[in-house]
Amino acid sequence: MWDTYSSGEDKAPRADVGRLVKWGILAAMGIVIFAVASNQAVNLLLNLTEFGNAYSKTLYYSITSGLALAAIALVRVNVASRHSIVWYSISLIARFVKRNSDFEAPSRPARYSDFHMSPLSFGLWQATKVVILAPLFANIGFGMAIAYMAEGNDIGISSVGSIFSIPFATVPADNGAFAQENVIPAIPVLALLVPPLIGAIGIRLLVYVGVSGAVNIVSQYMVDSAEHKPKFLSYISTVEVIVGAAIFWAGFTLFFSAGIDFNTKYLIAGALALGAALIFYGFMDKRRARVIIYPPRRHVYLRLLTVAAVVAIVGSIVAVNTSIAEAKKVEWRGPYISQEIAVNRNMAELDKVSVVNYDVKPPSVAPANIPQMVNANRDTLNNIRLWDQEAATQKLKPELGQRNDIVFADTDMLRFSGTMYWTGTTTPKLPDTVAQGTEWFNRHLVYTHAIPGFKMLEADTGNIVSESKFFPQERIYYGESGDEGLFSRSWSAYPVGRTTSDEISQFFYNGTGGIDVSPPISWMFEPNFMLSYPDTPIHIMRYKDIHDRMDLLYPYFVYDFAFSNDDTVAPIFHKVGVLPVTDGKNTYWLMPLVAALDTSHVPWGSPFMLKLVGYSLIDTYNGDVKIIVTGNDKFSDIFYDQYKGLGATRDVPHWLDQQIRYPEEMFIWKIAKFNRYHVTDPKAFIEARQFYDIPKDGSKDIPPYYIMTKPQGFDSPQFVGFQSLELSGSSTKNLVGYMIVENDLSTLGKMTFYSVPLDSATKLIGPSAAKEALEKDKEYKNVKTLLQGNPRVGENILYRIGDQEVYFIPVYTANTSGGVVSQIGTIAAVGASVTGTFNVGLGDNPVQAFENYLLKAAGQQPTDVTPGGQGTTTGGGGGGAPAPTTLDVQDRIDAIERVFSDAGVQVIKPTAISSPLEFKEAGATYKADTDFKLVQEAIAKFMQDNPPDNGRVYEWQDENKVNFGVLKVSGGIVENHYISIEVS
Repeated sequence: MWDTYSSGEDKAPRADVGRLVKWGILAAMGIVIFAVASNQAVNLLLNLTEFGNAYSKTLYYSITSGLALAAIALVRVNVASRHSIVWYSISLIARFVKRNSDFEAPSRPARYSDFHMSPLSFGLWQATKVVILAPLFANIGFGMAIAYMAEGNDIGISSVGSIFSIPFATVPADNGAFAQENVIPAIPVLALLVPPLIGAIGIRLLVYVGVSGAVNIVSQYMVDSAEHKPKFLSYISTVEVIVGAAIFWAGFTLFFSAGIDFNTKYLIAGALALGAALIFYGFMDKRRARVIIYPPRRHVYLRLLTVAAVVAIVGSIVAVNTSIAEAKKVEWRGPYISQEIAVNRNMAELDKVSVVNYDVKPPSVAPANIPQMVNANRDTLNNIRLWDQEAATQKLKPELGQRNDIVFADTDMLRFSGTMYWTGTTTPKLPDTVAQGTEWFNRHLVYTHAIPGFKMLEADTGNIVSESKFFPQERIYYGESGDEGLFSRSWSAYPVGRTTSDEISQFFYNGTGGIDVSPPISWMFEPNFMLSYPDTPIHIMRYKDIHDRMDLLYPYFVYDFAFSNDDTVAPIFHKVGVLPVTDGKNTYWLMPLVAALDTSHVPWGSPFMLKLVGYSLIDTYNGDVKIIVTGNDKFSDIFYDQYKGLGATRDVPHWLDQQIRYPEEMFIWKIAKFNRYHVTDPKAFIEARQFYDIPKDGSKDIPPYYIMTKPQGFDSPQFVGFQSLELSGSSTKNLVGYMIVENDLSTLGKMTFYSVPLDSATKLIGPSAAKEALEKDKEYKNVKTLLQGNPRVGENILYRIGDQEVYFIPVYTANTSGGVVSQIGTIAAVGASVTGTFNVGLGDNPVQAFENYLLKAAGQQPTDVTPGGQGTTTGGGGGGAPAPTTLDVQDRIDAIERVFSDAGVQVIKPTAISSPLEFKEAGATYKADTDFKLVQEAIAKFMQDNPPDNGRVYEWQDENKVNFGVLKVSGGIVENHYISIEVS
């Protein structure tokens, strides 16, 4: 058959397909890069315009850190060879395409070692790699630390040198003094700089030793096979270098291992020696491979013998040491355990936790002293948290009314003037009934905010209160999203200069949130604006979810948390808790700024360390962010130094003093550390008999509670975080004590552990035992049959009332046929300090329940309890205390008014009273004659602290309470300071 390609006719010149392929690949890469860049350009421009320096600073740290780490990982320094795996692969593809298109005989494959880029191309490619891949290496903490050091500051670089001597040092049994001297000063460097540097260097070795070596072997073998001259010794030499480098690097990273012990020095020495030997053999064999094809048997035996010798020597030493340490754990492992304890206690600041011996007394009280004990502790009994989060949320839901466009995103515990409130925060949602085709319009232009933003009830009584008394600014444009909210899913917008509003309730937003975007940028942001508003600027509000907003501006911190003690169960992540707070005019979100630092390379350290840097105040209406730094650790210092020029401050506003709260996430993490590292004796730590656990409710850990209580050593009830603890692995489930954390600004974060001696004759039962005691109580069984629907037992929270340890357990029922809205059917007071007998008192309120508990503990007959009714004393002997006398409500109010009149103060009863700021200064309960003396004392103290300037107090009633207030003017703002007395 005639072959046109073998004829002598002139043929038209064929295109260089290989060149076309190369340019095609370059063009494709350019198009991809351009598309990605243009897609991000608009958002980048909007971010820089809206957020200014706050955004550009994080961008600067990301760019500098990414470029630095990418250069370490990817830039080749062998200018003489000028290899490139990527361009070598591209050249192979071009050869393959050209060969097939030209129907030519296969050309000889090129060796990777023979491929060289031109000097200019090589240099440009190194820069291109770094720029393109820098985002993958960005580490904003690394970038901020480098910037901090560039300004002449020190983070402890000089202390890193001591890390290399630790594995070879004789670690003393010195209660952690060795670690405090050699490890703890280096923690900032080991947490901020070492992890990204080790990662970058590891990637460099993987790519340029491992992958490059493998490509070199394969390409060389293909060429050699085509020439029928395989050079096995050359391949083996490359493998030796790859394996040797990997072993050497593994040995080097052991210097930064968290598990340093008596064997580490042998493992390091063995790994470094073996790695160096294999690298040496590799280079030697590479020279021999020029003239030798197959490795001599003697050389093979030598290498195998070297590997076997090192493994055998190190392995035998490790095995012998481990065997000895099994029999002499304290002598051998004790010194290292001491260092582990010291390092982890420093990370979690456990040395600042106060440990108090808990004086648990048996539940005994003389019957004659019961009224006195009850009256002396009414300040605590009137602040018992009876409504848990679930019950509060269910009761608050109907307060939203007939609304299908807002839902509760979260329900948080707040405190104002010594009173706790469950506060449901709302978020806008798209109604399920929105017609198809109108979702975009409703999502972006109509349902732009939530109003009302909050619903509140008292945590002790369950009474609904007006949120406007606390939060004058109720419209939420920036907030939480929850599971259904729009803030995290959508931006909102409106045309600039609008005369009508499409927003919910036709509201016109007039805040400072968002930016005006003019065409054509508005078209690029949202193509719909090209047709609907072709020549009108659009005001766009983005990042309306406060967690997303903070993650964009301050990505140094953690905004998603998950805690789990069960490795078999996947942890459930939740957003970091935020609280609504107010300065009396504006409403803000108080978000804790918690940094999670990588401490996996800290000798004897944990995988990570949490640090509370401070808080952010995020305006719910304008979206403005104010940073308050409260931490005193090195990372907090670095962050404050870099951001003080952008408004970060260490001054906490005075109005936040009684609203701030220590973050639950930090509390949980510190307790988890305390449960293990409260044990400071190495022997006891090894024996593992004194570790603690968080009690469980079923399969879940019982979370911390935030309550008003008066622990041992406190003069008055305080708002604290509370977490009970039990002995790990104990079958009795008795408590070993409980931890509290204080929340007032002056003592914020101060933790105290009340420890029950293990040999105490009086035991402190756990929550599960308390609930079991309630279920078995005969009186409760009788009362339960009278409760409506399916009663639900609420949270069982431990309180110290006087010298008595008592669980207060509410039992909820439904007061609607749907069973949605909860009410309290009865309240149980279960004695927590027991010597063998469980005492349970029931009542319609905490005072009655506690009184009945004391009567039972004293062997007396308690008052009868009728769910929803008044208690009466039962017949029979025993000398039970009489039930409190029930007075007429108006009579009690008249008696209170006479207290003020006798003090020369006029009581004024306005039709309505309202002031910008209201402060509940005191509270009392007046339901029986025995309460009157305490009411008089409370009024006297209130008058002493808040003397009326004009000799008048203002009276108004709020459901079951009567309030008396004094109006004052401070800084031009009227303040209402009042006392609230429950009379029914």
